[in-house]
Formats: sequence, structure tokens, C-alpha cells
Amino acid sequence: MIIARWSFVPRVGRGDDCISILRKWEIDVGQRIGWRPGTIRMVRGVVGVPESQIELEHPFETLSELEEAWRDMGQAPYHQEYLWQLETVTVPGSNNWTVFRDVDVVPKN
Repeated sequence: MIIARWSFVPRVGRGDDCISILRKWEIDVGQRIGWRPGTIRMVRGVVGVPESQIELEHPFETLSELEEAWRDMGQAPYHQEYLWQLETVTVPGSNNWTVFRDVDVVPKN
């Protein structure tokens, strides 16, 4: 399994605005490209990362599924509009994707 995280650092005092935009993005874009609400998780920094950092996380079975999601995002009608909105509330250049592979703590035999 692949875990994709979309990270943002909001401008000072704009964290709640960033979360609000991402919640709307999830409905207008995320659900349209097939992301089910129960599979998306949003987290906010507490310890070891800036408290303002916000991440939207989604699991995928394969890298191909993630690539397909990115392709679908680019074609979704509202995606670009939300990117412009996020630009007004986040630190320039702070949004990025990181991708992790899920590893079992106890190997399955």
C-alpha cells in the first residue's frame, strides 16, 4: 500500500482558512476523482513539525493508482480554482506531495 500526503504550511493566522478550503476541495475534487470520505485523513502538526503544518493523506494500493489520481485532479473542473484559493492562505512553495510505502511491523508469512 502507498500513502500519499499533500502538505501545506499556512500563512500566520490562516490555518483554519486552509482547512476550510481543503474540506471543500475534498467534496468538489476529491470525491469526484473517486476518493471516498472515509479514506481521506487530514492532520495538523503538534510535535516535531510546525504546529501550522497541515497534511491531507490518502492511501492507494499502487503507485499507478496515485498517478491516475493526479491525472484526474488535473482534469477536475474545480481543482485549479482551489489551488488559487490555497495560494492565498499558504506560504509560497510550501505545498508538496510525499509518498510512503506501508510496511508491516510484523512480517506476514
